[in-house]
Amino acid sequence: MAVSKRPFERFGRATRHPGASEATPPVVDGDTLPAALDLVVTLCGRLREAGVSYCHWKSNDALHLSASGDNDLDLLVDRRHMQGFTEVLAACGFKQARPQRRRFVPGVLHFYGVDEATGRFVHVDAQAQLVLGDDTTKNVHLPIEKAYLASCTQGPLFPVPAAEFELAVLVLRLALKHGTWDAAAFGLAPLKGTERRELEYLHARADADELRRVVETYLPQIGWADWEAYFRALLDDRPLPARLAAGGRVVAGAADLMRRPRRLDTAVRVRRRVEWGVRHYVLGQRNTKRLMAGGRVIAVVGGDGAGKSTLVNALAGWLNGPLDTRVMHMGKPPRTPANVAVKGGLYLARRAGLVRGWLPNYPDESEHQGRFPGNSWLLWQLVTASDRRRQQRRARSLAGQGHLVVCDRFPLPQVTLMDGSRTRWIPTEGLSPFARRLVAAEQRCYDGISDPDVLLVLRVDPDIAVARKEGVDPADFVRPRSAEVFAADWSQTDAVVLDASRPAQEVLAEARAAVWASL
Repeated sequence: MAVSKRPFERFGRATRHPGASEATPPVVDGDTLPAALDLVVTLCGRLREAGVSYCHWKSNDALHLSASGDNDLDLLVDRRHMQGFTEVLAACGFKQARPQRRRFVPGVLHFYGVDEATGRFVHVDAQAQLVLGDDTTKNVHLPIEKAYLASCTQGPLFPVPAAEFELAVLVLRLALKHGTWDAAAFGLAPLKGTERRELEYLHARADADELRRVVETYLPQIGWADWEAYFRALLDDRPLPARLAAGGRVVAGAADLMRRPRRLDTAVRVRRRVEWGVRHYVLGQRNTKRLMAGGRVIAVVGGDGAGKSTLVNALAGWLNGPLDTRVMHMGKPPRTPANVAVKGGLYLARRAGLVRGWLPNYPDESEHQGRFPGNSWLLWQLVTASDRRRQQRRARSLAGQGHLVVCDRFPLPQVTLMDGSRTRWIPTEGLSPFARRLVAAEQRCYDGISDPDVLLVLRVDPDIAVARKEGVDPADFVRPRSAEVFAADWSQTDAVVLDASRPAQEVLAEARAAVWASL
């Protein structure tokens, strides 16, 4: 069924031919058109309006995946237009991120934006120059950017290079990734299914005479004979020795385009493949990035039944897709050795009856009646305060290194029944010097905790909170904690107050927008 084309509007759901696999691009009027995210459509439209010279330079057989956010946007940008390009990205809400130091590649910039309707990240992998190579090194700069961009035509969404240019570069890319002995040693010589599909896609669209002209003109270091030999070896899926021999000649021809010598690059590739494999499969580390603007401490507070833990986990899972993200519980930090020793000893003393009249952590007036709670109780609260301040210092340290730290609960003056100082009610007159020091030390710990960079307050009616926690916590425990947050005045703070009585997905969508705008 035919669907009309709308080059720079949101595309409807594209149709598929009967029997097509999920990997097959959707077909619309004989062309592959993406079910594009609004953010991608907006970005492409604004880049065209700004006159930015750029193109989607590779993997153009799967543009539907780029437009939908499943693949990165691999964009080659005329470096003379890079400032205008970054201005358009900023206007669309994109933020620049940096890869880990061992994965940094000169001339390659990374930006992330969030599609408002879906909450999906869009990763723009922008290159001011054609940088090619194995993923571990990206060692070759092919200085044909001007001609590559000049060959482009405007597609339904992205400008794309001529098939001859893209195929010429693709074969060199595949040689650098799969045509070396070390690639074979690590089991990387065979092409991936997506790479073979791309090769066949471009072969079907390239004009043979024009292809030869492009290779001879723009890849003279390699030459048509060696380039075609490797191309045919890949296309015909020849035995491994033949592919490696042909690929080796292509790689050798590109030696003058390498930023480090071939032998050194081989050694670096081998070392990094081992190192990165250990990091990924043994240590469980991921290839995430950090925002160039730096890290942030993001706190989620609210009474019981407001959905704090649900929102914290959802936000952290969302951010941790592309960005270095940590989760911390500020109300219940990990126990330190001092905590175990002091609180363990006090617990045993209470069980043995050596400490009597123990008060709750946050006693009301009817419970404490203005009486002195005892040095043991004060010491217990000081240990808790010390652990929370230490946790806050750790959060600040991680944010200073570029991490995004999502905190479940946070000590705030407005929230006195969950995570704030527990000794404010104690009059210091008449206390012993030791007791006064304990009280002052506990309060200094909380006073030393700086506010979070982003504060999300989940506000829910106490009756709803009690209903949500029915069978889990008693109503007389839930209601006052929820009522305190519900009644607090947040107008003098930078808090983003969210109506947590709504469905979780609505709350998450608003929280994502608020967090991203603050990063």
